[in-house]
Amino acid sequence: MTDWIADICAHLGVHARYRGYDGQMVEVARDTQVAVLHAMGYDVRSDSDARAYLLDMRSEEALRPLPADVIVTVGQPCVLVVSRPVDWQLAAEHTGGELARGKGERSLLLPALPLGIHRLRMRCEAGEFTTWVLARPVRAVRLDDRIAKPRIWGVLAALYGLTDGAAAQIGSYDLLGDYAVAMAGHGADFLGINPVHAMGHVRPDNVVSPYSPSHRAFLNTWYCGGTKGDGSELIDYPSALHANDRALAAQFTALPGGSADRQAYESFTAQAGHRLDEFALFEALAEVHGADWRDWPAQFRDRDAKALAGFAALHADAIARSKWAQWQADRLLSEAQSRARNAGMRVGLFLDLAVGPRLGGAETWAGDTSLITGATLGAPPDPLGPSGQSWGLAPLSPLRCRAEGYAGFARLLRQVMRHAGMIRIDHVLGLMRSFWIPEGRTEGTYVSYPFDALLAVIAIESVRNDTIVVGEDLGLVPDGLREKLATSGIYGLDVMQYMSSPTGGFVAPSQTREMAVCAFATHDTPTIAGFFAAGDARLRHRLGDIDTDKLNETRAKRKHLEDTLDASDPVAEIHNILAGAKASMVAIQLDDIAGRISQQNLPGTVDSYPNWRFKAPFSVQEIASSDAFAKLAETMRVQGRSNQKGMEKQDDLSDCSDRAH
Repeated sequence: MTDWIADICAHLGVHARYRGYDGQMVEVARDTQVAVLHAMGYDVRSDSDARAYLLDMRSEEALRPLPADVIVTVGQPCVLVVSRPVDWQLAAEHTGGELARGKGERSLLLPALPLGIHRLRMRCEAGEFTTWVLARPVRAVRLDDRIAKPRIWGVLAALYGLTDGAAAQIGSYDLLGDYAVAMAGHGADFLGINPVHAMGHVRPDNVVSPYSPSHRAFLNTWYCGGTKGDGSELIDYPSALHANDRALAAQFTALPGGSADRQAYESFTAQAGHRLDEFALFEALAEVHGADWRDWPAQFRDRDAKALAGFAALHADAIARSKWAQWQADRLLSEAQSRARNAGMRVGLFLDLAVGPRLGGAETWAGDTSLITGATLGAPPDPLGPSGQSWGLAPLSPLRCRAEGYAGFARLLRQVMRHAGMIRIDHVLGLMRSFWIPEGRTEGTYVSYPFDALLAVIAIESVRNDTIVVGEDLGLVPDGLREKLATSGIYGLDVMQYMSSPTGGFVAPSQTREMAVCAFATHDTPTIAGFFAAGDARLRHRLGDIDTDKLNETRAKRKHLEDTLDASDPVAEIHNILAGAKASMVAIQLDDIAGRISQQNLPGTVDSYPNWRFKAPFSVQEIASSDAFAKLAETMRVQGRSNQKGMEKQDDLSDCSDRAH
């Protein structure tokens, strides 16, 4: 007897089982699978419901001359085999201009195509169909496309903490440029920071984690104000953001007609188009009705056009201020990247793409979103989260994403790449499969994604924007994911804390991946000094997360690791190991250069640890004159990782949108 619910789950990529952290198979409850189907938009209440949906899907797929999407190599003609005779026409991405047309009995011949996601329309006796043609380069931009000897290093820092000592209450885009220039003077080629996505002027529970944004295609205006410092060691967000609001309000004035600033602002708003209007409207609505649109009055929650137009007319000034603030953020971030590159950094800013926006934020309210709000992204149970993790972030719907030709995903990548030499895709594993926890449930399961198509989109946007891409490939890595990333030109992330040798010491530098950024830690793990002091374990023991036996086990293991270094200065020795790594890029945390023990974030805590609040341990001037930086720079120079003048390739990639690699 056919199990129709099991079949539709398999058809839509909803997993019935998965392998847990301990290697054991976890069977997913049927109710959880059905709840995931419901979040996808399929109201399956019985086996007969599942049968009806699945037969409809199979019937439509059988009628299609071609699959919903095909991947081709840019610049190369190709033949597509069709299941029935068609008349077809291929329209170019963005412009809609005709690239080719014809008739095909058993196949159709596509000419050499430009980079992009093009729409293939087909007409046959079964009806009209669309197939998306993803014309991708052979691979994404790599470091060796820019640098003859691709061995570089850079610094990882928290933008909110770049306060120039006591000069500011919170970091700013202006200070980001100052820090980048100072670090470039020591030979650093990139400066990596936390996500700078729009957090929202109003936030539920005053969320400050940069990984819980409201909208990832817009910028965080917290870093625009240039607030004066208060001398505190930790960021006082209420005070800092209030001061930032006052500073922005003081700067907001009517731009004179015909002025250069006016022209730049109008160009920015014209390019951003209705999506900026929509975001600014959301911000105004949130000021009146609260941070989570799911709790708004029905006419605003359901996007009633007449009600929204009326509200916009009444709040025109607030909407204008939000749009102006976005222009300011865009301009200032652009200037920071320009200053980094002009100072000698061959990559510049290394920006971060968060895995998802929060469920009730602006991005999920947007009219053309491919996100769903009936489930949250998370992670299955592991030793640090025995009940699993629920992140409160909206998943991307694989069905909607494919139906819209991946336009939303491509647009998001473009926005993040706009002012970056390199980007990091947080939890890149989610492009192959994501862990969904349906609303109202504690158990979740994995949902599969069209991985090859998403990789094609990344490669397209990487070349189009001349941006290197790094995927954060940590955790329960699916088979084949890292190999596919590398083939597509996407770098991985090697973290020394998670890599050990057969004898129990740290992994040998030669065992790191060349196609990777190699670091000791992340913002969620201990610093070097904190690792060897077992500060995180001691804190978790005090909070009751681990028992005394686990604490002692952790201390003993880390003492053994420290002994294997056989060095009087573990921080310097770890940096020496990183410098000699096989990896093309190594990243050093600013906190580690200062020997700081405290880490930026302790996952699973809210009020019991000052997450996302630590200010940088160096001022700009201290970096320029720092002995620790000078010593690190010499370590990197000896290993051929300096940004010395003359190492760039002559044929840079400033305009590569019309060719493959």
